[in-house]
Amino acid sequence: MISEREKLNTLISALRRFNQFDTKMQVSTMLTILEVAAAGLDKRPIAVQDLEQKIGMLSGTASRNAYYWADGHKDMKGGHMMVDIKISSADRRRRELSLTAKGKAFLQSLIGDMNGASERTEVSS
Repeated sequence: MISEREKLNTLISALRRFNQFDTKMQVSTMLTILEVAAAGLDKRPIAVQDLEQKIGMLSGTASRNAYYWADGHKDMKGGHMMVDIKISSADRRRRELSLTAKGKAFLQSLIGDMNGASERTEVSS
């Protein structure tokens, strides 16, 4: 059984991975790429407007966070090319988000690190 301390260590390890991009990264920025990844796994579309509601951000913040993980935004450092932003064919005001290959690789490594931490603690228990 995994102890509370081991679970906490796993979470700390995951958050440190986000810290490599920006030591002052806000939780909403982390949640942005995680929500895009979750939508992709569920094979459902997600747009900037959906992030506003899911994470509780203002429109401008949601857009900046999406561009942070995509190709950058003039107001914040970023441009990590992990999210692709496309204009919806059904509604041109809607910008739909998906993970790029680089984004998928980052999320897979993050999940792998978390699974590895769980497996290591189970083996050592």
